[in-house]
Amino acid sequence: MERSKTYSKTTCPRSRSELVLVPMEDESKPSQSEHLADLKSALDEKPPEKKINFPFWAKILIMCLLVFFASIGYLRSLHNHDNRENEGDIQEMSSTDVPSPEKRKAIPNISLMSKLGPAKKLDQFKGKVVLLSFWASWCTPCLVELPTFIDLHEKLSSKGLVIIPVNVDEPEPAAQFVPGFWKAKKFPFETFYDPNHKSADEFKIDTLPSNFVIDKQGRLVATGFGANDWASDASVKFIEQLLTE
Repeated sequence: MERSKTYSKTTCPRSRSELVLVPMEDESKPSQSEHLADLKSALDEKPPEKKINFPFWAKILIMCLLVFFASIGYLRSLHNHDNRENEGDIQEMSSTDVPSPEKRKAIPNISLMSKLGPAKKLDQFKGKVVLLSFWASWCTPCLVELPTFIDLHEKLSSKGLVIIPVNVDEPEPAAQFVPGFWKAKKFPFETFYDPNHKSADEFKIDTLPSNFVIDKQGRLVATGFGANDWASDASVKFIEQLLTE
């Protein structure tokens, strides 16, 4: 089966404040040659380094701490593997890889804030196959991925697919960006909002975009992290398989 095409495996941190800005070089600062001259002078004047000798008990303590933290990481990875062993990755799967219903787990019944009406609960969409996608205006992979939902919606919404984008921007940037972006791209479905990140916390999201494919009974079938081409044949066939259940 054709593998679902991926535009980018790159993800964004959930919070924009986690992004690191690298400042440009200030031309008012000394030139590189001046820096090198200063460095050479400093090295010439540097006294001999003193070797630090740790006592034997300190070395043992450091070794024990290293083993302790390594063990925590290993156990955490096992825990995450156990929690996700029955979930598929939409970016790696075909329609023949759909997990059997008895292996699927229930998902949090989050609230979906809307600007077009009252908030909804996720369980109101039971009986439909749901594609839940968390995104942000400053996340470039999100903005690449979102338009690929349009073709998927046009092909499968009449058969029971519901696409639910959830914007995690703060209220002010969301109000400035989302309406114009939604109008420019002519999305045939609305986006919901999660300004307090309560829903994102329920799904333990730390990267964007984060996607969750949910079956008609409200159980998690597959996850996808990073920009995926949801208009690809592989993605369409995967969703179609769920719609026939």
